[in-house]
Amino acid sequence: MAQSLPSRPVEVTDGVQRQPRTGIKIVISGAGIGGMFAALECWRKGIDVEILEQNDALSSLGDFFAIGPSALSTLHYYPTMLAEYNKTTWNSPIWWCSPDGRKVVSELPEWNRVGAAPHAAKDVPIVGFMKLRSQVMKMLEDQIKRLSIPILYGHKVANYEEDGHSGKARVITTKGEVFTGDVVVAAEGIGTKSHEIITGHHLPFVGSGYAVIRGAFSPECIAPGSRGAELLLRPGQTPEVRTYAGENMHLLVLLTHDKIGVAFTHKEDGSAKESWANTIPAEELVAMLSEHTNWGEQIMDFVKQVPSDALIDWKLTWRDPQPVWASKGGRIVQLGDSAHAFLPSSGNGATQAMEDGISLAECLYQGGSARVSWAVKVHTKLRYQRVSVIQRFGIVSRQKIHHIDMSLLDEGKNPFEGVWQLGRWMWQHKPEDYARENFAAALGHLQEGKPFENTNLPKGHIYEDWNVESELKEQAAGIISQLMSNGDWSI
Repeated sequence: MAQSLPSRPVEVTDGVQRQPRTGIKIVISGAGIGGMFAALECWRKGIDVEILEQNDALSSLGDFFAIGPSALSTLHYYPTMLAEYNKTTWNSPIWWCSPDGRKVVSELPEWNRVGAAPHAAKDVPIVGFMKLRSQVMKMLEDQIKRLSIPILYGHKVANYEEDGHSGKARVITTKGEVFTGDVVVAAEGIGTKSHEIITGHHLPFVGSGYAVIRGAFSPECIAPGSRGAELLLRPGQTPEVRTYAGENMHLLVLLTHDKIGVAFTHKEDGSAKESWANTIPAEELVAMLSEHTNWGEQIMDFVKQVPSDALIDWKLTWRDPQPVWASKGGRIVQLGDSAHAFLPSSGNGATQAMEDGISLAECLYQGGSARVSWAVKVHTKLRYQRVSVIQRFGIVSRQKIHHIDMSLLDEGKNPFEGVWQLGRWMWQHKPEDYARENFAAALGHLQEGKPFENTNLPKGHIYEDWNVESELKEQAAGIISQLMSNGDWSI
């Protein structure tokens, strides 16, 4: 039976009600969005938390990411953070643009449209589609500090260990320091050191064939009166997202009054890296744009004025869906990109990392100190299929975005219709409720083989195993994916 939350928490800090101490301690390696949100959720559930981060301070680098309502379904438990989010979010329209720069079609995020089904984020009237990475990370770090959760910068992981006799797991840093917990969460990203202890061997990640040139900078970098300045927001105008679609490439631009974010997905030539230090001059982006498509004078002049240190070329890599996220003893568990890498075209990397944190915290709370390892395995059981389907969705979406038939405009049709549609099954999901309501059934399935089927998928969906190679082969052969015909993907 699911454990009910006590009506009188033993502790309230910064308006956040903390449940009674469980006696569980976790160590989280990686202070990215998934690691930080997992720390907050675990603290709220009465779990003692310690965070390790390899960088010396919170990084201000990065552009923007999408955060859907499901990731914000527990935000209302953090009053200060909730108020800050609501103050800084916008109901930004998403513009589809032709490569020559013309605005063609505008649409709001699915959950913000008139007549849309209710989304999962309580007390969040407007869930903005895109958020600046630096803004969100600072918001999470501030909340962590208000709750006095230890976050130790400058601690890079060298190895993970699990002790079956003591029921503990350890993180060993490159400095030889050892951090011990009942659970260790590997949340340091796709290059995590945790694969060998979890799967028994190193899992190489492979290039997707694409990279993304990304960055953020001030609108003041664009000279007033220039052609590029014509793209900037007017005073009082609502921030917006623009997608410029080209053959085998697309450019996303987030325009706000304080920051501009750009993300250009392109065929990879071998120079891209998964590193915030892999900066490139704007001239390289200009040359790349000029070579492939007529992007129009506004965009070209705009890109030429991007500061030299603002852009990085980030290699997009992936692994096949990996159903095993936890070590044999259930004391080490992967979270976010460590467990499941996403293409940006999924619009879900940050969202699913946050969902992971919510689910893991609730499963540990339900399991209690006596069933920690089982709780970790239940969490994986509840999450894997949902995440796998959304990973596949990212591959399908990229193919659609890169092959839009612009000639439909001449026929008076909308070439962008259905190109990037999530479906309410994604944004109505509440991972905390789902973990609480399904913990016992999933545990019975794992321990005794009792029947259990996940329902956090499109209604009527029949889950199918897949791999990246076969998916790409079908795309190359011109076979249209049937993924979004499998179950209810409607909004």
